[in-house]
Amino acid sequence: MKIEIDDIGVRFGGLWANRNVSFSFEGPSITAVIGPNGAGKSTLFNVMTGFIKPATGEIRLRGERISGQAPEKVAARRIGRTFQIPEICHEMSVRDNVLVGAHRHIRGNLFSQVLNIGASGAAEREAGDRVDVILKDTRLYDLRDRPAGTLPLGRVRLLEIARALASEPELLLLDEAASGLNSQESAELAAFIRTLPSRGISVLLIEHNVGFVMELASTVAVLDHGQLIAVGTPEEVRNNEAVITAYLGKRKS
Repeated sequence: MKIEIDDIGVRFGGLWANRNVSFSFEGPSITAVIGPNGAGKSTLFNVMTGFIKPATGEIRLRGERISGQAPEKVAARRIGRTFQIPEICHEMSVRDNVLVGAHRHIRGNLFSQVLNIGASGAAEREAGDRVDVILKDTRLYDLRDRPAGTLPLGRVRLLEIARALASEPELLLLDEAASGLNSQESAELAAFIRTLPSRGISVLLIEHNVGFVMELASTVAVLDHGQLIAVGTPEEVRNNEAVITAYLGKRKS
């Protein structure tokens, strides 16, 4: 699987939120996008998932354009995502929240389900079994019957990831997944994310926590004021003068 981000530009009025952003990566792998607040990271995610149409450029999956398509069409290409502010159904149980992510794999519409109850029931059971495996993988199984709104933030972050995984993505976009987590929660989340490429899932993550990124990603892209200023291995990015100035702070003399 190859993702190509080619000359992406997004404009809000007279302001360019992204401009001339180009890089690519192949999976399964873990790639990170970092940068200061307002660098255009979430805007790029919104272009990739169909929530924003770019003014310039395009994004291709396996050579086929996905930018500019509706979010549901992008999701159907096996691209899942989480959001910087978690979007969960607080009153629903943890398990039912994850089942929402599996719904598009249940074959047939309501009319066909009425005519073919057995097949529909089998599909629902299959989705339920898959959800239970994901809940165990994310250490949420023992909390499956709790209302999602009663979970601490660390578990809410995992719940969003679990729901995204239930849609069986080939590419998973994580927007500030470690935001607000303590050191133990961050370490647990990193350990889980690290397992995803071995399952055939590529991860593209946005993070402010540079240490979190550097331990996980094989490739890091850096945005500043909407433009790409560096892309490379964690070590290359860590030693890049433009990155040190724009994101990590000026190097001391």
